[in-house]
Amino acid sequence: MIAGADAQAVRRDSAKAFQKVRECSAQMGPDVITFSFYQPTQSRSQFCEDIPETGPTTMVIDTLQDELRDMTVEIRIVEADPKGDEDAAPNEAYLPPAQFRSGVIQLDHDFKRKGDFVALVRARSPDGRKEYNARFTFSVGQEFLRDWTAVAIATGVALALGAGWYAHSLRRKASEKTKLGKA
Repeated sequence: MIAGADAQAVRRDSAKAFQKVRECSAQMGPDVITFSFYQPTQSRSQFCEDIPETGPTTMVIDTLQDELRDMTVEIRIVEADPKGDEDAAPNEAYLPPAQFRSGVIQLDHDFKRKGDFVALVRARSPDGRKEYNARFTFSVGQEFLRDWTAVAIATGVALALGAGWYAHSLRRKASEKTKLGKA
């Protein structure tokens, strides 16, 4: 019985880990990369799209396929452009082209300001015949604002539903009084 409970807990934890990988991944040509952000001076948590605070941040990219380990990979982090034209944007952070045979790429950067950013990852084969690109967006220091916006929207919906129910109840009571008065 205990072994069954342990196996079920492992399956549940594995499912959560798989969901996290799916959320924190990007297509890179025919391959997939996963990415995570850490803020070692702030917490021990792993972040995917919303980095809660400005400050020292470590971005880790895992290249899951061997093909990417043989290619040179470079990373540019730029401020997100509402028009989607990040190619001309100045670099917020940059990791020059290099091979990462271990499949793990680490970029450390100290974010000084809040905002929306884009990570542009480019991989090139040694002969230059293949080039793959990946793009993923993330925010820095805006999680609090997003959380409160969601709370405000949920509160507004709940208040509207409550007011609608209350108005309906008043109308129903008024119609019942009218029926009783006529009887």
